[in-house]
Amino acid sequence: MSRLTKAEQIIELAMMFQNSYRGLSINDIKEHFECSRRSAERMKALLFDLFPEKIEEVPTNDKTKRWRFVKGTANMLISFSADDFANLEYLKGLSNDANRKKEIDELIAKIKALTPQKNMQSLDTDISAIMESEGFTVRQYPKTQENPTILEQLRFAMLAFKKISFNYQVNEENKTITINPYGLIIADKYYLVGFNEYVKDLRLYKVAKISNLSVLDEYFEKDENFNLQEFCHNSFGIYQEKPLHIELEFDRNVAEDVLNYHFHPTQKIKKFDNGNIQVKFTSGGTYAICQELFKWGCNVRIKSPIELKKHYKSYLTDVLDNL
Repeated sequence: MSRLTKAEQIIELAMMFQNSYRGLSINDIKEHFECSRRSAERMKALLFDLFPEKIEEVPTNDKTKRWRFVKGTANMLISFSADDFANLEYLKGLSNDANRKKEIDELIAKIKALTPQKNMQSLDTDISAIMESEGFTVRQYPKTQENPTILEQLRFAMLAFKKISFNYQVNEENKTITINPYGLIIADKYYLVGFNEYVKDLRLYKVAKISNLSVLDEYFEKDENFNLQEFCHNSFGIYQEKPLHIELEFDRNVAEDVLNYHFHPTQKIKKFDNGNIQVKFTSGGTYAICQELFKWGCNVRIKSPIELKKHYKSYLTDVLDNL
């Protein structure tokens, strides 16, 4: 039996000690794990060593000894996976009872409240991927077709910390570029984030424009201060610019949509007494922000900054002039 399997069994046993009101006996452990009495004794002893102050003996009317955890001892061992949430969403979809669906939504919200914030974004992404693979979700939006071979090469290079070289069209000129690949950003297109040693700075490249990609037999040291998530927080979409402090006000007619919409990781949302919704966030990428605001039509107003107002007016003028 592998160490990993033993560790998993100890964690499972800890959960059993936490959830059992009447306590567990040696025979209970032996029967559950289908092991010898000696193995059951060892598992119990190991758990007692790990949590010496958290075990309590449960009074019984016979000679059988039973133990359980002090309530809450094993809470740190409990985690929720994307599969757990996807299954709840699936069960909700099976019900035709509106009240039952509402109760399941409330249950999902309670479980998410127990989930560390840092895990939620990846969980949401994983849930979507799981439901899509099961045929319950369809992504209906324009997107480019990416070459799976290139994506696999990029994945390998990033995992192995190997430099890559590829052909890329810049101002109608085909250039050979060598970079240290750091990560991928998926927006309307796939964008490769990499450190270009020639310009000594980070650059973004559209994956669809990459050709003749080669993974070089040359390693690179990734900047330990680089964090892809934080890199994206500085922009709206993929545009890296000086961040602006954005304040928007949405009409109450679209309040429900706004309250359930993710504009930016730094967003702060407030509901006014008149029903309007205030959205604040800090980000660069004025062009991408203007494109987003265009979708909301007359239901949104830019409160600040003035630079964004001017940029949006110019954007609308260009659109009108092109009609």
